[in-house]
Amino acid sequence: MQDPTRAQVVGTPGEYAWGGLAGTAFWVDPAEDLIVIFMIQLVPSSAYPLRRELRTLTYGALID
Repeated sequence: MQDPTRAQVVGTPGEYAWGGLAGTAFWVDPAEDLIVIFMIQLVPSSAYPLRRELRTLTYGALID
């Protein structure tokens, strides 16, 4: 990701991610020294905003 504001997601520039069909996802944020692996089987995965909620909760839990 180059610009989290433009992408409209919580995160930092330089992170990279992948999202699978059934809701699985991972992202790596080198700036925060963070790796997240999310494994679910939910089709359609858009039925619930779990990935977005996970990102929000994860970044909200970080302490400087």
